[in-house]
Amino acid sequence: MHCVKAFMVVLLLLWSSSAMAVTLTWNANTEIDLVGYKVYQCGALPCAPGSGREALIVSLGKVTSYDIGTPSATKYYYITAYDTANLESGGSNLATYTPGSQTATVVPIANIALTIVGTPSLGKWGVEGSTTDMRDVKATVYLDGKMYLTDSTPPYSFPASSGFTTTGTFGAGTHKVEFVYYLEGTATEIGRANVTVQEGTATTSSPVALTVVGNPSARAWGVEGKITDTRPMSAKIYLDGNLHHTENFAPYGFPGDNGITATTGSFGTGPHTVQFVFYLQNTTTEIGRASVTVQEGGQNNVTLSLVGTPATGPWGVMGTTTDTRDVMAKIYLDGNLHHNENFAPYGFPTDTTTARFGAGTHTVQYIFYLEGTSTEIGRASVTVQEGP
Repeated sequence: MHCVKAFMVVLLLLWSSSAMAVTLTWNANTEIDLVGYKVYQCGALPCAPGSGREALIVSLGKVTSYDIGTPSATKYYYITAYDTANLESGGSNLATYTPGSQTATVVPIANIALTIVGTPSLGKWGVEGSTTDMRDVKATVYLDGKMYLTDSTPPYSFPASSGFTTTGTFGAGTHKVEFVYYLEGTATEIGRANVTVQEGTATTSSPVALTVVGNPSARAWGVEGKITDTRPMSAKIYLDGNLHHTENFAPYGFPGDNGITATTGSFGTGPHTVQFVFYLQNTTTEIGRASVTVQEGGQNNVTLSLVGTPATGPWGVMGTTTDTRDVMAKIYLDGNLHHNENFAPYGFPTDTTTARFGAGTHTVQYIFYLEGTSTEIGRASVTVQEGP
C-alpha cells in the first residue's frame, strides 16, 4: 500500500425500538493490495496514531461500516487501512460520539503538507509545514520523537519559528520531523504529518577512507584521511589510543601534511593503530570514523623459505606471515611483479610447483597487505643463486 488516501469518516445514528446504535461509515479505498480496515478508540484527546491514547477495537475486512454500540461516555474514533504486508495508512479524520446526544461530531481531517528546504545531503536543511485549516491553529514540532518547538504563526517551520523558514544541521543519518496541529489554545488535534530526512550521504559504510603512505616496513610511513561529507570538518587523530593532534582543513594527515598529502615518520618497531574521528567543525557532532593498523618494521612478521635445489634443478619460495588477519601478497621476481596471492599458502612460482628462471642470481620479494587495501603489513626478500 504505497499511498493510502485519507478517509472521510461519517458517524450515522441508527435507531431501534430498544436502544440507539451508532455506526461508523467510511468511503472505500481502491488500492489493489488492500486487506481491510482497523478501528481505533480513545477515551480522551489527543486521539491519533502514536498519541498513546488509542486502543485497537477491531480489525475488519473490506467493509465500509462498523457498529460501535452505545458508549456510556464520550469516545473518539479514527480508522486506518492495512495491506497484505500489514502496513497501515495514517489515521482518518476524528469522529466523536457523546452519549445522550442525537448528533455526532466529525472533525474534518486537515490537509497538511510538509516541504523539505535546503540540501540535507550536502549541508543545512529544514522543514516547512502548511495546513488548509483556516482556523487559528498551532503546530507542535518533533525531531526524532522529541518535542522540539511549538509554532503558532505561519509559516510553521523547523528548526526555528521566526516568521520565515530556517535551516540547520542535526547529525549525519536519518531524522524524522513530525508536525502535529491543534486548534490554538486547546488539545483538539486537527491533523499531523511527518517526513524522514537523510542528512549527509546515505551509505552503509563509513564516509571515512584512510590510506597508508610511505613504507611502514622500512620505518617511514604516514596515513592520509578523506571524508565524503563536503561540509566544514575537523578531525581528531589518535595514535595507539592517544590523541596525536587535531586537523581542521584537508588534507587530513598523520603525523602531519605538506598541503598535498600526509607526511611520514617512524614511531617504533611493531604494530601501530591510527584512528581518524571526524566532526562537524566547531561542534561535537560526529560524522564518521575509521582506523588502520600498521606494522612498522614489517620484515619481522614475514618469513621466506627456499624449496627445491637451485644449484641443480627447479626451485621456488614459500612465504608465511604471523599476521592472522585476511591478507594478500604481491610477489616480485627481480623487481617485476610476478603475481598476486590472496590465500595461503603463498608460493612462488605457484603454491605447488618449482621451476628454473635462468642461471645466475634472482631476487624474490613478498609484500603483504591487508586484503582489499593498500595497507602494507610486512615484506621480505631472498636472493637465490640458480646453477653452479
